[in-house]
Amino acid sequence: MLRHAPLEVREIRLTLYERAEPAVSYDFIDLRRLERFLRGEIEAKELQDTVAVEWHKPALREADPIARLRDLQTVDATPKVADLLPDTRPAKRVAEDVAGAGRVASGADWLRAGAIGAGAVLASALLDKRAERFARDHAGSRWLKAGVKAGDALPWIGMGAAALAALDGSDPRRSRVGYAAAEAGAVAFLAATGLKYAVGRARPDAGLGRGSFETFSTDQRHQAFPSRHASVAWAVATPFAREYGANWLYGAAAITTLARIGSREHWVSDAVAGSLLGYAVGHLFHEASRAHGKGAPRVLLEPNGVKLGWVLE
Repeated sequence: MLRHAPLEVREIRLTLYERAEPAVSYDFIDLRRLERFLRGEIEAKELQDTVAVEWHKPALREADPIARLRDLQTVDATPKVADLLPDTRPAKRVAEDVAGAGRVASGADWLRAGAIGAGAVLASALLDKRAERFARDHAGSRWLKAGVKAGDALPWIGMGAAALAALDGSDPRRSRVGYAAAEAGAVAFLAATGLKYAVGRARPDAGLGRGSFETFSTDQRHQAFPSRHASVAWAVATPFAREYGANWLYGAAAITTLARIGSREHWVSDAVAGSLLGYAVGHLFHEASRAHGKGAPRVLLEPNGVKLGWVLE
């Protein structure tokens, strides 16, 4: 604060307090010399004859009249380990990650991605009736019921695991991917919910046929497209699968896709659309998290010290 005093100031008075009561005051009359002292260019004894000292409590008087000045903290530009760690404030972190995903999305080739996605959904629609008939014929099967239960639970288990990974600061890389996965899952949930309402496709178990649509309907029977469970499952799995090369996570997400078809809650094309939506959202958030972490060191806390590591690309 002393360094940033206005240029026209010729004298500065500094009062130090002890337990909310003034202990000693310093009147500096040579600000240039004070500046040199704060920079460490001169010793305290060279500053002493330009400082008037007033002790408010005689009992605190010291032999060295400006001894307490040595306790002042001047600007320290040395980077701290805490400065290198990722921001752990969830609200701020999520806002930054969403903005980053938006920047990645703005540079994506959506025409190509949309064409591929639409083609996949239309092709999968050829299996709508056959898969629905199979699910209806085997509705009482123990294995199908077990598969549906497992598939329905996986997205929410994944969300919980991603949240735990995000908040566990012991591994910055895992925390970064955990944030990306949890955020992607939440965005996929919201996006799928909005599409369900806008499209209003009838569910297979409604008995209205795959071509029945009631747009902007709140009726649960017209909430088939896309599968929200599949969207969340793929959105959560994708960042971890891409970061660690764990392709088996796609298989776990596919269990949810199949489970939603087996439950007769969705047509095949609904489940495929939800899976593609989730994968796309997960991909965006993962790329955004990688861009956010580029150039930043990895901090490793070890018993004998702290190590910083950089990945050079």
